[in-house]
Amino acid sequence: MLTFPPDPYDDSDNDDDLEHDHQNKRILISPEVFIKGTVCGCSMNVFLCSDNRYTSGYGYFLHDPINKESFKLPSLEVKEECLHAIGFTCDPYYCNDPKEDSRRNYLDPRKCFRVVRINSFIAIHYEFEVDVWSSETGNWRQKTVILDDGFAFAPHWSMSFAYEGGLYFMGRTSIFVYDPYGLNGETLDYPVDSDPMNIMSFGFLGTSCGDLRIAEIRHNYIKVWELGSNDWELLHHVDFSGLLPNEFCADYYKRVGGFHPHEGETVYLYSFNEGIYVANLETIKFTYIPGYQKSDLSPFHLELPLWSSKDFF
Repeated sequence: MLTFPPDPYDDSDNDDDLEHDHQNKRILISPEVFIKGTVCGCSMNVFLCSDNRYTSGYGYFLHDPINKESFKLPSLEVKEECLHAIGFTCDPYYCNDPKEDSRRNYLDPRKCFRVVRINSFIAIHYEFEVDVWSSETGNWRQKTVILDDGFAFAPHWSMSFAYEGGLYFMGRTSIFVYDPYGLNGETLDYPVDSDPMNIMSFGFLGTSCGDLRIAEIRHNYIKVWELGSNDWELLHHVDFSGLLPNEFCADYYKRVGGFHPHEGETVYLYSFNEGIYVANLETIKFTYIPGYQKSDLSPFHLELPLWSSKDFF
């Protein structure tokens, strides 16, 4: 079962954990940040957090819950109050000279972290600025992105999904894919027969069996696509009317809770009022998991156990 990281305030091992190391910019982090929505991203067991709301555009820091270490990123000027889209990823193979990086005060010098911040906009932009923080330099840099087809963020979507070194930002009519290492971006269309607004509100973008997948859920069915070499391919289209309780089907706020990382047929369905169901989309079987009603899942589903559909069917 995936659980919240160890309590960084637990000083049973080392009293020095309670001290601030201003020279190395190490700060303490309360477990509450994982509950109050200030987690902005997770990659290679390191979290990107903010001591403000992540949409504020400042106050970012990296946190390693295993080693109980945090590193504060340098401040980035906020010219105006607006929402910000945030991306975070790590490439453990990108660094060419680990010895060179080991002289810097970062959480893990063998891994190259990137943080991306974009001023969110809901009107289509064909050119916009992207701020990128690099763990190798410790500094922010700004790059201009030009897109022939343009892009517009969804008003309620502010975090990206990291996959194979790229950051995927959900938009109103397409997905913006940014490479924080090559410093370039492009757009990816939603599946042709999908409803992008429904996906952004109640669907899910993630991976299963190493492949990128996207799902949408409606009143009585769920669809799952996988990104092939050229386009999205429909894997599942399951009508669950009569197979799930009417209360769950009628819940406007039900959504796809996630994909199982190793079982492509297993998908989690979630409703704040009704709880969690494990779905096997090949055998069309659904199993209710008691005890999760009125439980609000975090943005990264940290507390979602990895139930296997094989455990029930």
